[in-house]
Amino acid sequence: MDQILVYLVDDHQMWRQLLRLQLDMEPDLQVVGEAGDGQTAVDQVAELAPDIVLLDLDLGGRSGLSYVSQMHVAAPSARIVALSGTDRVEDMVEAFRTGAVGFLSKQHPVEEFPSALRAVHAGQSLLPAEAASAVLSAFREEAKPVAASPVATAGLSARELEVLNLLARSLSNREIAGQLFISENTVKNHVSNVLSKLEARTRVEAVTSALSTGLIDLPTEAQH
Repeated sequence: MDQILVYLVDDHQMWRQLLRLQLDMEPDLQVVGEAGDGQTAVDQVAELAPDIVLLDLDLGGRSGLSYVSQMHVAAPSARIVALSGTDRVEDMVEAFRTGAVGFLSKQHPVEEFPSALRAVHAGQSLLPAEAASAVLSAFREEAKPVAASPVATAGLSARELEVLNLLARSLSNREIAGQLFISENTVKNHVSNVLSKLEARTRVEAVTSALSTGLIDLPTEAQH
């Protein structure tokens, strides 16, 4: 069984211990290191090359997100998931803006974390369904839409554009497969192509880029 390597960054040692205990019970998840501050984490992820970094937003008064760009340089393949003690939409928006691919609240049971990390490792963006519309709306309000360029539009096939529009509705791979009557593997391939063509690291980043260029429009139900 391939193992998913996880690195923990949180200034609360008891929380790190609790999360490590939970993850250590999973045969496919391995905690390869942990740190209580951002700079130590940056130095260690460069050496350990984890698949996922769980990064607390509040590291002793300094935002954990200020280290995201350094972590991307130190471990380019690592996928960063932001941790927060709250479910504030503002925190989620900032996390995705800086390059995180997921958001987890410490208010959620730690028993749910393993499945969430597997989803991230599989290429999914991790965003609470109840907050997805609010996050996308916030990005839309900040964006300055311009006419979609012919090149950008021609870069996506008709099917990829369909998938992109469904991503904007925060549908999962399974839900998209059901909507389009195709397999989940086919959906994964389309999503991968969309990210590549839009030069996006995450689904949210792809949707945000498409919204800001006018390639797609925000779904009606997400505009409220």
